[in-house]
Amino acid sequence: MTMRMKLIIIALALLVGGGLAFYHLHGHGHGAEGGLQLNAGQKWQTDQPLREGMERIRGLVIVASPTGSASDMEALANGIQQQVDYLIANCKLAPAADEALHVMIADLLEGADLVTKKNDPPSGIAVMRKALETYPKYFDHAGWSGLGDT
Repeated sequence: MTMRMKLIIIALALLVGGGLAFYHLHGHGHGAEGGLQLNAGQKWQTDQPLREGMERIRGLVIVASPTGSASDMEALANGIQQQVDYLIANCKLAPAADEALHVMIADLLEGADLVTKKNDPPSGIAVMRKALETYPKYFDHAGWSGLGDT
């Protein structure tokens, strides 16, 4: 997919209703592992922007509390959206790896929607955590520390 096409899709998604519109435009099903595939049995290669963005997302999610205030949830959702925007603008992955990443992006955005618009922080944080637990199964991210026992 060309950069121009990505920008058009992003613009349409924002016009239609934000992150979840992006999620539906790509036709991904719910659940981080739905539709994900390895690269001929191997993990997808990552680039520096992907590693940096996913580390930042991990940092946001690892400290998120389902009992946080509405402003905490808004900050979490905004942080997720900022990092997703960063990933979309900066990652230069092979097209098939990009498709796999979009499945996880969709789940992160779904989680952000759950913690804010649907007022369901426990479910939203669980969806985000599941995406982050799935990420190292499909992407080669040296030094990924996961979520630990939080």
